[in-house]
Amino acid sequence: MNGRLDIGAMGRSVGVFFCLLLVVGSLLSYDAMLHGQDRQDHLYFPSGRFLTEAAVGFRETVADYLWFRFIQYYGAFAKGHNDLRYFDLLIDGITRLDPRFVEAYHFASLVAWSDLGSFPKSLDLLKRGILNNPDTAKLPFQVGFTYYVFYKDYERAAFWFEAASRCKDATDRERRFAAFAHYRMGDDRVSLELWKTLLNSTENPQMIKLARKMIGEISAKLGAQNDVYGPVLESP
Repeated sequence: MNGRLDIGAMGRSVGVFFCLLLVVGSLLSYDAMLHGQDRQDHLYFPSGRFLTEAAVGFRETVADYLWFRFIQYYGAFAKGHNDLRYFDLLIDGITRLDPRFVEAYHFASLVAWSDLGSFPKSLDLLKRGILNNPDTAKLPFQVGFTYYVFYKDYERAAFWFEAASRCKDATDRERRFAAFAHYRMGDDRVSLELWKTLLNSTENPQMIKLARKMIGEISAKLGAQNDVYGPVLESP
């Protein structure tokens, strides 16, 4: 009946209110510490699991609020006012509350390798994001980029660039990097096919020019190999 008190709804509201109080209180304590009002390192921040349970029905709202505060937190770090000791807690809370928040995983992965110097942490964040967002190219592309640029692991880079190229929002960029990675690892025939795929699927004049250039170079290389070693058998 409409006149009855909805105990369940009230309980959820109280839970969310308590959750927000805890988060806000923690961040206010952090703000006080920044301004020298409290140098004690006793900041308590709720776990991501607790936040998801307490914020039922309001998870994206709480996630947006935490993201806003995370950007402030990182800005203060960039100015030399604090370290990143609460980085993991904040990102875990945000991504548990809103697993589809692609930019949170992406930005956090950049912070992990550029500011924390941890490529494994960066890759872990990206792969967690991919599990929750398998339809976006941004995250697997960044995994491939990390393997390509920092690890020089062109085989793994090619795998992730190809995975990115199969996503619904993939562009010429993902296919181009997949072809480059195969070329760098010496996989000329796969690279050639990828460049041909790119040529047939793009309307970008610069991409068409680049694809034709690479197709010419790889075809000439394969032709030279055929002259020296004889015809290379096609894969079945």
